[in-house]
Amino acid sequence: MSVFDDRASEKVRRLLDDGTPPNTKRAYQSDMRYFWAWCSAIGWTDEPILPVPPEVVARFIADHLEGLEEDVDRDLVERGFKARLGRHAIKTIDRRVSTLSSYHKAKGLESPLADPMVVQVMSKARKAAARRGERPKKKKAVVRSVLDRMLETCEAGRLLDVRDAALLLFGFSSGGRRRSEIAGAMMESLERVDDVYLYRLGITKTDQDGEGATIPVSGRAAAALSRWLEVSGVDKGPIFRGIDRHGNVSPDGMSDRTVARIVQARARLAGLDPMIFGGHSLRSGFITEAGLQGKSLLDAMALSGHKTVQVAAGYHQAGSALHNSTSTLAG
Repeated sequence: MSVFDDRASEKVRRLLDDGTPPNTKRAYQSDMRYFWAWCSAIGWTDEPILPVPPEVVARFIADHLEGLEEDVDRDLVERGFKARLGRHAIKTIDRRVSTLSSYHKAKGLESPLADPMVVQVMSKARKAAARRGERPKKKKAVVRSVLDRMLETCEAGRLLDVRDAALLLFGFSSGGRRRSEIAGAMMESLERVDDVYLYRLGITKTDQDGEGATIPVSGRAAAALSRWLEVSGVDKGPIFRGIDRHGNVSPDGMSDRTVARIVQARARLAGLDPMIFGGHSLRSGFITEAGLQGKSLLDAMALSGHKTVQVAAGYHQAGSALHNSTSTLAG
């Protein structure tokens, strides 16, 4: 009798499923639906065929970097698999072929991305995109001066204003939390110690085991959070919640997209362009502000939870560069 029967296989499947973040699962499913739709649109196959030949993956990369055939592009848009006509960004191509690789590995198959031809095509595609001036579109950082302007729009004192001020300050001051971490913040993970709160992080993008670092929420952020909890009556469950037009606080939490919309709404009210800001702006803003104020990158990373210096340093250096004394050597 095989020790790996159907019941054992189902247990492993559930384990893998539960261990994958929901956002990641949705992205994987979306990418694979798109890939098979493209396969159908170019006339290769209407049903999934595994393993996918390396030459098909190479064509996928080339088609999306150089531009799809007009009829194929229109077909994908009309069927709802593609939002608009035009080429993919290299970041999107990279993600979709990486998903295809993971799909093969999950099926116990060798990934077509390991094929030397595909490796070379993908490498050349990245270089070609860079030479054409394609750069990742990053949202603008909410540094301290921008945060203060957003907070000024919350001074009317309505329940919505109180919530938004608490949300913005929590997201920024606690280390630049991701929008999913703000949306998922729970009262059960919050502890008050005198005038400071301690918040225990659960599973995050860089802590998939949920070891749970504890971060402080102090100063203006602690005061704003105290006021929100007092006026909203929230004492368990999600900390930040929706508010209807009658001023009723929802019993449920909010989505990460709502967090991004709140950041953009406050930017608009502050007279700023809302489209250049997003949910990640609070995270990048915290690290950038640390650089502006000459604070230690490692101290900032201790709160932000960045695992590698490379990503955090990019934002930190963007802030510290403004105070680089060598920039005036020419007078």
